Amino acid sequence: MMRGRLTTKNFGLVTATILVCMISVGCTQGSATEKIETVSAPKTETAAVSNTEKEIKIIEAVLQEELNGPDELYIQLSEAAMGGTELDSVKQKENEMKLESYMKEKFLPYYTEEGLKRARGTNMLYQYQSQFEPDSESAIKLIDSEVKQSEIDTASNQYHVKATVEYTSPDEEPSLHELEGKVIFSTKEGKIGVIQFGQMDSSLSKKIRNWSEE
Repeated sequence: MMRGRLTTKNFGLVTATILVCMISVGCTQGSATEKIETVSAPKTETAAVSNTEKEIKIIEAVLQEELNGPDELYIQLSEAAMGGTELDSVKQKENEMKLESYMKEKFLPYYTEEGLKRARGTNMLYQYQSQFEPDSESAIKLIDSEVKQSEIDTASNQYHVKATVEYTSPDEEPSLHELEGKVIFSTKEGKIGVIQFGQMDSSLSKKIRNWSEE
């Protein structure tokens, strides 16, 4: 009888011990889960912020390329590509390829392949640089810019852009010109897919081309 009572007590102690262990493990696992959830939440937010910052930097880099000029090398390559009388000559093709290579080197880090083609086809690529004449003494300089992401959740890849450009020429006082537009990024490639940018009027183009404003 003594042995049976001891066995029952021992069984009770073992059972109580197991229950205490299960409760302790359960609490530990619960705490660990809470810690994981608490730490992982900010990572998603940080990734989103980082992506937005990256896209804004891409836009700012494109504005620097577009709105500071003239780009003397581009003008030389462009003149050579459009010059000559034999458009199908080997030399002509070589010049065209050099210009194409230069533009890709400049802008493919920022544009998708299709985006770059679209920008060139709609005159959104070097639209002001292309208006300078060789050896021009006038110049443009980016003074200020503002890039704002769309507030619409489903359009987070779209940005509204404003820029202030200074035009200088030996023949006249410096003048400021406001430009604005929109940039849409490819969600797959993280590069510019569409860009629409310029002035409501053509005052800057006229000054670069030395046209009369009358």
